[in-house]
Amino acid sequence: MKIHFSVAYRFLIFFSLLLWHISAANSADFPKLLEAVPLSQTAIQLQFNGQLQAETAEDLDNYLIAPDVQLEYALLDPRLNRVLLLTTPLEIEKTYHLTLPHSQTGIVITLPPVNEITFGTGDAVTFSGGLQDTTLLVNKDRKTRNNNAGAAPTLLCDPTGSVFFAAFDLYDAFEDIGIREPTQVLEATISLHVQECETDAAQTVLFRRVLLPWREGRGTSERAEDNELTYNSALHRNLPWNKPPAQAMLAGIDGDNESDYNGSEDIAHRIDGTCEISGAGKRWTFESALLTEAVRFWVANPDYNYGYLFALQDGNAPIVFSSKEAADENLRPLLTIRYQTSNSK
Repeated sequence: MKIHFSVAYRFLIFFSLLLWHISAANSADFPKLLEAVPLSQTAIQLQFNGQLQAETAEDLDNYLIAPDVQLEYALLDPRLNRVLLLTTPLEIEKTYHLTLPHSQTGIVITLPPVNEITFGTGDAVTFSGGLQDTTLLVNKDRKTRNNNAGAAPTLLCDPTGSVFFAAFDLYDAFEDIGIREPTQVLEATISLHVQECETDAAQTVLFRRVLLPWREGRGTSERAEDNELTYNSALHRNLPWNKPPAQAMLAGIDGDNESDYNGSEDIAHRIDGTCEISGAGKRWTFESALLTEAVRFWVANPDYNYGYLFALQDGNAPIVFSSKEAADENLRPLLTIRYQTSNSK
């Protein structure tokens, strides 16, 4: 009996050490969980303090949410060390406990009725990527008039007619977060960093909704190709912009209706808003009720999201903004949306 007990005891110790080793190994695969932010009734974003491996980060067995929440999918964003968990519906303002079983890490989460997300790049964004932007340059030398500066680290609007475009691709994010009803969007703002401005006097920059698809250029030193955005053409030479500098003036086309996107117009006749710029080295916020309405429209019609044109409306000095190619990613364009977390009608 003593021999059998000794063998059993040794086996128990060995098995316990094996379980501890497996648990420690699995725990080592996970950096420390810093926070868990519920984005909607079916999406939770986890922020870790170090690099994650997709094999473990996207393994649903590594997460547990109680009470009564089932995990359906896990998606790793390796650039930001984040994991997006898709779940069965959470109840608003109910307390849940998220644990990582292998590491015994736990955190309390509660879904608020109203939330805020930011699109772009940088330390503070909720979702990265999906941005396109470019400048249509107007120079005194007409030979360079058609340059499309899509690869430049800056965006420009100036008194000579240079304008820039910016668009955020929201389709996948809306689907992942669970923003499926336009009425969920409560407010939208675009934040742009001014890099250079020759005057501190207030100058007005307007923004109009773009009604046709467009493509970025390759840089300021090369002439645009036929299928790149220029003053003379949108996607090809037979589809021109109506009026340089890409600001159509025909009445009755404002981009609110699906029928407006039929190729007869390029930029909405209506100005959706303006922003007074009076200095460089800081961010300026573009906001209006019409911008919020545009985002609502894009929720319902994601294929018609072509973003905005920005132009100098009132001023006599060029304004240089940071583009999505800016060396400091925290200076790049941002779109912020405040929204209802429930998608029930």
